[in-house]
Amino acid sequence: MKITILGSGSFYTNKERSGPSYLLEVDGKKILIDCGPGTLMRLSQLGVNPTEIDYVFISHFHADHTSDLFAFQMNFRLNDFFYAKKLEKFPTIYGPVGIENFTQKLSQAYQLPAFEDWVNIKYENLSSTLTLGGLTVKSFRTKHTAFGVIADAYSFRFEFEGKFVAFSGDSIKDIGVENASKDVDLFICDSSCTKGNASPAHMDTYEIGEIAETSKVKKVVLSHFYPNTEDIDMVGEVKEKFSGEVIHGEDFMEFNL
Repeated sequence: MKITILGSGSFYTNKERSGPSYLLEVDGKKILIDCGPGTLMRLSQLGVNPTEIDYVFISHFHADHTSDLFAFQMNFRLNDFFYAKKLEKFPTIYGPVGIENFTQKLSQAYQLPAFEDWVNIKYENLSSTLTLGGLTVKSFRTKHTAFGVIADAYSFRFEFEGKFVAFSGDSIKDIGVENASKDVDLFICDSSCTKGNASPAHMDTYEIGEIAETSKVKKVVLSHFYPNTEDIDMVGEVKEKFSGEVIHGEDFMEFNL
């Protein structure tokens, strides 16, 4: 498995940090985990065309995790208009319940009803366990409340040939995150909050350390940063409770398992 951080930021993006998104390459497939602002630009910088993506997994519908999703899909839809050679491969998009309706609502809001009666892209609601060839994907419901609204949010765990990688998505310290990260080789974790500043939406670094230690994670990669965290030793804060390796994530970082 090869994992590339496409975006380690949040709603706040700059030339160093794009919005939350990760590229997982495994078993001959390319998988996109979340699709935040700047995802398509980051893919292009890696030389990856959106039409190469086989699957997309959306952790929740918040715009910092989905704002490039409509544009991603339009790369497939517009091929019908601009190119004589039609595409033969289309992605399947997995997300919380209502993922297909989410696209339809966006198309209406943008006044681009391009997906009505167009069925090439497939949509599937997340299930607890999914098998894609030799890859197993497990989804775990988590707790993520922003501005008083509870999101339908998930953590993901990908398993292939004895290697495991987990993505927390956005969550407080929660049993779903703990189960997703149990004994994983690599845990890419929401790091929105510094020590002592957890919120109903996000855990803090101290709690990340507690989860990683309890779950016996081998390596933690911090991601999903806000500007107020940039001058904080977040790695040090996590290591107050976690004895393993901790990495301060950056866009274009690659990990091979």
